[in-house]
Amino acid sequence: MRRSAGPALGRWAGTGLVVLVSAGCGFQLRTWDFASAFETARIEADHGVDLDLDLARALESAGVRLVDSEADVVIWLSEQRDDWRSVSVTRGARTAEYELAVQVRFRVTDREGSNELAPSQVLRSERVARLDRDNLLGSSDERRLLAAEARDDLVGRMVGTLDALSRKPEPVNADSR
Repeated sequence: MRRSAGPALGRWAGTGLVVLVSAGCGFQLRTWDFASAFETARIEADHGVDLDLDLARALESAGVRLVDSEADVVIWLSEQRDDWRSVSVTRGARTAEYELAVQVRFRVTDREGSNELAPSQVLRSERVARLDRDNLLGSSDERRLLAAEARDDLVGRMVGTLDALSRKPEPVNADSR
């Protein structure tokens, strides 16, 4: 018996339509390339801050070389907090939903540390999830996933700030006019 090509052709046509619509709307994957503005960076992280490792990976993938001494920019990370708390309970007083909040203080200075390029600010990312009492292993996997998402969000915002700084025009010196 011979099968019709109709369903397979419909899937290919649907896939092609998605590709065409995505290309037509200007969709593109987000990439960072500000190494021309900041060739080198130094990350200064206080004790207890571990987001510096995630940030270092993101900066290196954007073409920025990390150094321990003199750098084009210095990124300061402090006061990192990772908090879990119950946000709703069941009738039996058991946690039904919990919230993860990750926050860190972030600022960017010039190489000497005297000129703030991005003022000190607290970045915070929150995630809420249901606790599945029947699948505690799945719940712990979900907790790890939520923590990774929150960390990725914070790193993305830091890198976005650096990207915005790299696009700022250089100040014009009044004497050079």
